[in-house]
Amino acid sequence: MNFASLRNGPVHPAIAEAACYFEQLAPGDALPRRHDFRPNRVPHLLGYYFLIDVADDGRDYRFSLAGEHMSLLFGSDITNRYLSELGDEDLCTRLRKTYDTVVATRTFHYLRGRYAWPERWIVIERLLVPMTDHDGHLNTIIGLSIPDTHIDDLNLIADVGAAKLEVDSLILG
Repeated sequence: MNFASLRNGPVHPAIAEAACYFEQLAPGDALPRRHDFRPNRVPHLLGYYFLIDVADDGRDYRFSLAGEHMSLLFGSDITNRYLSELGDEDLCTRLRKTYDTVVATRTFHYLRGRYAWPERWIVIERLLVPMTDHDGHLNTIIGLSIPDTHIDDLNLIADVGAAKLEVDSLILG
């Protein structure tokens, strides 16, 4: 998978490191395969990763893994929950549109913006990467969200609920 368009912009070092790892997994224009992904290859990013299974032929998405930071950003643990079950209709609509784009284009999706709650906000960088099974069928999206806030500060907003996402920049592979 080619991340040249991402590397040309100022991105968080963790996003750049993950992009290099994904390029190693799938050189050129190929998509990385889910079974090749080893999160322990970049262990300091473990709490930031999340895995999304493409479910029901793309009609829904299931969070099969959500790192600690992602759970805090969502306000609860979303592991093994379907997007359709999250409850916040606006959030679900926005995420579905993004995930549908990743699946349809079969390319990465990078975003820099802010998660905003009524009384506070945090800057976030997010990378979504499509992954395939052995047969080349796109069945997983791996995500990495890097906030500009320390995990202890994320704990303070964990019970506030889902945030609104305000987008500053977007790069599609």
